[in-house]
Amino acid sequence: MSEPVSFGAVDEKLAPVMQLLHAHKPQLALDRILYLQRQGVFQPHEMWRFYERLALCYFQLLDMDKAQQAYWQSVTHPDGLPYRRQCAIYSDYLFTLHYLPHVSTAFLTQQHLAYNLLCPPREEQFLHPLPERRRAKIRVGYLAPFFIKNVVSFFSVQLMTRYDRSRFEVYLYSLWPQEDALTAELKQSVTGWTAFQPETDYREAAQRIHDDGIDILFDLTVHTEGGRTLQVMRYKPAPVQVAGIGYMSTSGMQAIDYFLTDAYLDPPGEHEEQFAERLLRLPHSHFCYTPPERFLQCKKTYQLHHPIVFGSFNNFAKITDDMLLLWKDILMRAPEARMLLKHSNRQSWIIRRVADRARRLGLPMERITLEGSTGDYLDRYMDVDIILDTYPYVGGGTTCDALLRGMPVITRYSERHGTRFGYSLLANIGLAELAAASDAEYVAKAVSLAQSPELLPMLHAQIEQRMRESPIMDGAGYVRDVEAAYQQIWQAWLKEQAGKDEDNIE
Repeated sequence: MSEPVSFGAVDEKLAPVMQLLHAHKPQLALDRILYLQRQGVFQPHEMWRFYERLALCYFQLLDMDKAQQAYWQSVTHPDGLPYRRQCAIYSDYLFTLHYLPHVSTAFLTQQHLAYNLLCPPREEQFLHPLPERRRAKIRVGYLAPFFIKNVVSFFSVQLMTRYDRSRFEVYLYSLWPQEDALTAELKQSVTGWTAFQPETDYREAAQRIHDDGIDILFDLTVHTEGGRTLQVMRYKPAPVQVAGIGYMSTSGMQAIDYFLTDAYLDPPGEHEEQFAERLLRLPHSHFCYTPPERFLQCKKTYQLHHPIVFGSFNNFAKITDDMLLLWKDILMRAPEARMLLKHSNRQSWIIRRVADRARRLGLPMERITLEGSTGDYLDRYMDVDIILDTYPYVGGGTTCDALLRGMPVITRYSERHGTRFGYSLLANIGLAELAAASDAEYVAKAVSLAQSPELLPMLHAQIEQRMRESPIMDGAGYVRDVEAAYQQIWQAWLKEQAGKDEDNIE
């Protein structure tokens, strides 16, 4: 379920560009692809592929604005563009929009809802006769590109290991045969496991899910990974379909019935207009965090720093110029404070690129340390005092890591679902006051906390325990909440179908 290995002549022309990207040399790749364009080597029917590869260059260079523009040029240049690939590129375009601070909630929602026009529900959707659905147990299927150790798995693994086996059966569907130790564990826990080969047709995958008699199918990744899971969901292989956990916005698809959220991300009665789906609100957190084993190897303990050290351990792609300017304001108002920016990648050119942007914007570089990925990632949290979240693409897994290491996190949120992950996490551990609803409030709260050295050790002494005792890490409670929601939406579907049957009889 991936794009074909090659698109013939155009991919031969682009081979040097892809070699440079695979070698983590995106600037050279960008120079090469633009040179090829100037030489006129691309035919009109090949331009969609040129723009798609151009988007990859800009994405690796952390220029998200130009990346989304290139994706848009690709998806709207249909000459020679295969339909299946067009849907995938549009998903990549939607994903990239989340990095951009100038994108409004209304525009983001509009662009997602347009996905249903480009990729509407398949005419050959499966039917789900009511008599076949009356079983003792509800069959739940989880669909993802793969089930390996990654942030989506850390947020959802409890659903696959702690489910009530007296009332539910759980099936996993992986669109890739990639496996690791977590995969092996999950195989032993669930009722059924299927890993499709990359060349498997989406219709064939949907047929397998339908044949398994899945009642509720949950898409864990939505538009990530090119929206491949959505291409299966379009066939409606299950009568009730849900999306969420691994994506920050609506799927935009009529074929998906519900979007999993919580009362902090989308307060009751609010934000419905941002979704094509009905909102399925949990009372606490919409995901449950299961930390990886590396937490067992942490060595350092916290001691207050003099001067105070701010930190951000989010992917550097989330660090916009607007974000850097907010951090500049914080450092100017806390003139002795320092800052550690740590990336999840080891590539030195990424460090240099963010450093150049920060320098250009006038940040005090003598007070800022930038570094790449290291084996002591979790221990490095002990070298800072306050974590500053990014915006509008906020942290999820990194925020959980920070809180579990006892770090106070200042996060910025708005009315948009995807900006409120940090707020939901903080509200669930009783520290909603660390979340800010505006840029000015974000700066003020960060500075105020930095100027309260007597408060920081108290917070650090409490936050880890708060996190461990919160709904975010209450696996049993979380699964009970989700299963209650499953029971609710399944009974609603059965009642609706029974009503249709009665109408047909009359």
